[in-house]
Amino acid sequence: MTNDVVNRNWKAIGGKIRDWRDQRNNYRVEKINREREQFIETLQKRYGYTKEKATSELHKHYSKVRYG
Repeated sequence: MTNDVVNRNWKAIGGKIRDWRDQRNNYRVEKINREREQFIETLQKRYGYTKEKATSELHKHYSKVRYG
């Protein structure tokens, strides 16, 4: 593509790039949420935690990793 073509079609190209980026981000968020729910379920099954307790433990340990 030459610069002229890119400049003329920038809005369309930019829109397609934003759509693609948004789809990728949505996929990542959905994947993280699924993994989070699976981890919470694992804590519930393995240790007999309630959902609230498992969620609390996940947040407690995640904050240690995240904030040091």
